[in-house]
Amino acid sequence: MAFAALLPLSLLFGCSYIFSEKRTVYQYDPSYGVDSPQFLRTLDGLGTEMIPGNSARLLQNGDRIFPAMLDAIAAARLSINLENYIFDHGTIATKFAAALAERARAGVAVRILVDGWGSDLGPLKPELEAAGVQVRIYKPLKIYSIDSVGHRTHRRILTVDGRIGFCGGVGIDDRWNGDARDPSEWRDTMIEMAGPVVVQLQHIFAQDWIHTTGEVLNGDRQFPAVAPAGDLLAQAIAASRGDAISMSKLLLYMSIQAARHRIWIENAYFAPDRQIRDGLAAAARRGVDVKVIVPGAHTDSPNVRMAAHYHFGDLLAAGVGIYEFRPTMMHNKVMVVDGIWSTVGSINFVNRSMTKNAEANFVVYDRGFATEVEAMVLADLGRCDVLTEAQWKKRGLFTRIGELFFFLFSENY
Repeated sequence: MAFAALLPLSLLFGCSYIFSEKRTVYQYDPSYGVDSPQFLRTLDGLGTEMIPGNSARLLQNGDRIFPAMLDAIAAARLSINLENYIFDHGTIATKFAAALAERARAGVAVRILVDGWGSDLGPLKPELEAAGVQVRIYKPLKIYSIDSVGHRTHRRILTVDGRIGFCGGVGIDDRWNGDARDPSEWRDTMIEMAGPVVVQLQHIFAQDWIHTTGEVLNGDRQFPAVAPAGDLLAQAIAASRGDAISMSKLLLYMSIQAARHRIWIENAYFAPDRQIRDGLAAAARRGVDVKVIVPGAHTDSPNVRMAAHYHFGDLLAAGVGIYEFRPTMMHNKVMVVDGIWSTVGSINFVNRSMTKNAEANFVVYDRGFATEVEAMVLADLGRCDVLTEAQWKKRGLFTRIGELFFFLFSENY
C-alpha cells in the first residue's frame, strides 16, 4: 500500500535519472583479478593512464590534514589552485584565507574555485580578492539557472606549484577540525601526492576553471616539468555530469568485479544502485572479504542512511560485513581492493556522485600503500557497531516505511 502511494512521487523526482543519456549499467565479468596486468591495462585504456614516479601520504582528520595543506600553501612559489565544494567562513576557513592571501601578495598565482551551492565565503571573499587572489564561484545560484541547481562540483582539490596535489573528502570548514574524537569533529581522509600524477589533478582543476572563467591555464607556473618523487603507480580520475559514461561508477564497479580477496570500503553516503549491490553480494558469495563502513547515528544525512538500510538485507544475507561508525560523522570516501588497489577522493556510492556531480579521486596501485589504507580501515572498524542480519530483520514497521520512503527518492541523493 505504501509503495503504491509513493511510486508516482518516486517517478516524478527520479525522472532526470530515467531519461539520462549517461551509460550507467555495464557488462564486465573479468577472468582476471585486480592484481593482474590485464586489469591495470584496462584501467589505462578506459580512464587516465597510471603514471609511475609518485609518492603518497595518507592523511587522517583535520589535525593532520589541515596542517599539511597549509604547509604546502606556505611553501608555494609558483601557483596554488584550490577547488572545493565546501569553503565556509569560520576558524579554519580564516586560516586558509590568510595563508592564501599571503602567498598572493608574495607574487604566487592563487586561484580559488568554490561551489555556488556548498560554499559561503562571506567576508573572506573581498579580503582574498584585495590580496590578489582570483576567486570564482562554480555555477552560482541564479533564478534563471534554477533548472541546473543540482549541477555541482563536489571535488576537493588543492594543487601547489603543479607538483603537489591533495584530494579527498575534506571541506574547508570547522566541522573537519580535530581528530574525530566526538560528534563535533568529523572523520575524514585526504591523500597528498607528489610527482607526475599531480599533472592529471591539475588538468581536472584547469577544466573547471576554463568552464567557469574561460581562462586557459598555461606555462611553467601551472604545468612545470615534474620530476619523479617516488616509485608509486597512480592516476587521478575525473567524473562529471557531461561524461558519456559514469567514470565514478565504472572505477568502483570494475574493482568490485575483479576482486578476488578483499573489498574494504569506507563511504559517507552509501546507497548504491542495484548493479553495485549485486556486485558486492556476488563478491562476498565467491569468498571475497567484503567490509563496508558507513556513518552511524551521527550522520549528517539521515535520509541517505535510511535509504541505504532498505537494501542492507540482501548484502548481509550474502555475507557482506556492514559496520556503522560510532564516534562522529564518518565522511570518508575510501576503498581498497586485494591489498594493491586503493582510491581516496570525493566519490560517494550514491546516484549524485555517479551521474550528476563533478568528482575527483586519486587511485594508487601499490601494495605498500594499500597496507597503510587497510591498517586505517582496521582501526576504524574498532570504533564501529556491527550490523547483523538478525538486527536488520527486527526493524519496526515505521522504520521500514521510512526506509522505503527515502529509498524511493534515492536517485536524487
